[in-house]
Amino acid sequence: MANIDWKVRVVYLALDLSESSDNTSASMVYLDEDGNILAESFAFIPSDRILEKTLKEKVNYRELLKSGKVFACGNKVIDYPAVEKFVLSIEKKYKVKVQAIGYDRWNAMSTAQKLEKAGYNVIEIRQHSSVLHPPTKLLKEKILKGQFMYTENKLLEINFQNARCVYDTNKNTYVNKKKSNGKVDMVVSLINAVYLLEKDNLLNQMDFLAQTI
Repeated sequence: MANIDWKVRVVYLALDLSESSDNTSASMVYLDEDGNILAESFAFIPSDRILEKTLKEKVNYRELLKSGKVFACGNKVIDYPAVEKFVLSIEKKYKVKVQAIGYDRWNAMSTAQKLEKAGYNVIEIRQHSSVLHPPTKLLKEKILKGQFMYTENKLLEINFQNARCVYDTNKNTYVNKKKSNGKVDMVVSLINAVYLLEKDNLLNQMDFLAQTI
């Protein structure tokens, strides 16, 4: 954990949208000059399912709502307009510049179109092992090296504890929601955000090399 000053940083934001009792999550990341990944993650839960989710998942959501990282919206299902409003407020609230917003097509097309219309660079991230392996590997390496930092976030820690990685036939690793021991939405949106960060930095390196040749 760390105290992060987000002011004037260029960040990459990604969403993991859901419905019904599932959590929706948004994560933003930044790579600092020392090679550390700085992260902030948020979760959204249906207002009328707080007690149900608390009992089923054995997670004190009422307490987590006080953290400023978990928000209740909608009734039985997630209120997407509330999530969209939050995303649109991030630049002003954190005084950052959102370089790109990543999303999974599942339940996200309408939201993606609205964000694009608002002027954001919106990028679809295929939820396939070949796509998710590089950011998953990078995030794991940064964690093991002590180069991953985030502000206090109990639910993110719970999500990490729940997360289980599996390998496909090509030895690509990714977080499998069905095999994880509980909700992992924050980890999924975080990996999606790291995908954008890694992709953009690779492109920048290629541009630099092209200019020096």
